[in-house]
Amino acid sequence: MNDIRYYITGHGLGHASRSCQIVNTLRRRHPELSVEVVSTAAPWFFRGFLDESVPVRPLALDFGVLQQDSLVMREAETLRAYRDFLPERQRLVKQEAASLRAEGVKLVAADIPAAVFAAAAAAGVYSVGISNFTWDWIYAGLVEGRGGYDDVLQSLTEDYRKAELLLRLPFHGEESVIRAVEDQPLVARVSAYEKGEIRERLEIPNGCRVGLISFGGFGLKAFDPSPLGQLKDWIFLSETALPGAPANVRPLPEGDYAYPDLVRAADVVVTKPGYGIVSECLVNGTACLYTGRGDFREQALLIAGLRRYGRAREIGNDDLRRGHWGAALADLLAQPEAAEELASGGDVVIADKLAQLVREQGGNKG
Repeated sequence: MNDIRYYITGHGLGHASRSCQIVNTLRRRHPELSVEVVSTAAPWFFRGFLDESVPVRPLALDFGVLQQDSLVMREAETLRAYRDFLPERQRLVKQEAASLRAEGVKLVAADIPAAVFAAAAAAGVYSVGISNFTWDWIYAGLVEGRGGYDDVLQSLTEDYRKAELLLRLPFHGEESVIRAVEDQPLVARVSAYEKGEIRERLEIPNGCRVGLISFGGFGLKAFDPSPLGQLKDWIFLSETALPGAPANVRPLPEGDYAYPDLVRAADVVVTKPGYGIVSECLVNGTACLYTGRGDFREQALLIAGLRRYGRAREIGNDDLRRGHWGAALADLLAQPEAAEELASGGDVVIADKLAQLVREQGGNKG
């Protein structure tokens, strides 16, 4: 039996990143409370970043937005897939409701599959969402100009209305259908090291600039890294080996470095706007060279946050894929530091809130 069942969408890595941060803080501050994670996010990510005391059960209760790679979404296919998923959703809601009742779960937390809240309501378990958006808002953007998916939007909206509370993160969308909303500080993983310490471990020569190439779980297709070899005073770090890469593009050994440490070590992160990497750039003081990812509603909110609280510059998809980065990098590093700082430490605030809700719902096990 677990006190908290924490459901995480399998879409990308940003949801899993911030959820791991919250769960790890919860286990550290409230070790008497047990937690189970339910998610289809990448198992290697949980192995590397989630407290080893927390079990992970793979189960798909949503799939976010289908993508070709980090920059190209498959909008129409996403809407069709969710419509096809609706009959399976009914079965999964019944299954999870029965499981919640049988195991005596006191609190359901979710980032932020909609069907979870229907299951929790059917089981009589208090449920709380933790996110900067809900999928009904994202899918409403996908439907614009297409029409014909009222059943999909209605299912999502009805499920979210069954949640008790939304702990809303920064860079949030429009007003939520969830009945109660409490705004939270930023949740992000912060490096415990100084920039110089990490660069020394990475054997970065003095005087070199460092760029971290970061395109998450979806990767980047049709990318030519060879022109980066012309940027002689730069070293670029890549999570994977890139075909045709010059000598100054280094693949990183898997598992040797915590990702927030790589963000802190870099002068610039080259990426697309996703919550996880945006938040880590902000809290670790690293500039961000970003490229657009299509008509994704969250994107404008993240870019506005980057520009307000950090240093950020856009590069077009074509220039990014062709490796024509030199002018954009120089322009970005010439920008002044941001005048405002966004409040962070949301993992502590949310962990304590979840512990409070568990005790209100069923008493403290300890």
